[in-house]
Amino acid sequence: MSASVTDELAALAIFTAVEPTQLHDLARRAIAKRLAPGQVLFTEGDPSAHLVLVRSGRVRVLVSSERGDELVLTVLGAGDAFGELSVLDGLPRSATAEALDAAEVVLLPADAVRAVLDAHPAALLAVTQQLAAQVRRITGSAADLVFLDLPRRLAKLVLARANGTATAELGVSQSGLAAQLGTTRQSVNKALSGLTTRGWISTSGTVVTVLDEAALRRFSAS
Repeated sequence: MSASVTDELAALAIFTAVEPTQLHDLARRAIAKRLAPGQVLFTEGDPSAHLVLVRSGRVRVLVSSERGDELVLTVLGAGDAFGELSVLDGLPRSATAEALDAAEVVLLPADAVRAVLDAHPAALLAVTQQLAAQVRRITGSAADLVFLDLPRRLAKLVLARANGTATAELGVSQSGLAAQLGTTRQSVNKALSGLTTRGWISTSGTVVTVLDEAALRRFSAS
């Protein structure tokens, strides 16, 4: 497995400056793990011992309230890595990671990753840049929760997933969308219906077709 993991590590931005021999040594300590849909990889507050690379499938990262309400921070797919924060500070996990569908992940021991970062300032800089990007994204999401109502947050999400095309693959059910947007499934359904009634989108399962991008952008920014 180590040869394929070495190639996967080399494709990560944080390891582009690391020599292949050192990546191979890191890959030899990697542990592959398969996850069933809905299986929890780790829970908020668990000890943090690994950087996680998603090899296939999707993993969602979320936080929960004491009442069981969920807020999805991000959804990660093949080629994405997460857990950098815990690798750097060694503190317990700040969120829960759960497979959205059948997935395979590669676990990289935190001490081995830290050794690589210590030896390569460029890799450490890449990690800090990624963490800075995450902070910016979370700051934007927090601002949206405060300043935008649900229909506008939903419109903004659709535009982001469409990424300039006419089709947005949301990849999750309405319950999943509700967890990402900090609301309920019923509210998401009502918001989708409202955008559809206005003629700006159409929906089919988890796929949203953007019918009037200009109107959707004006609405999400207003």
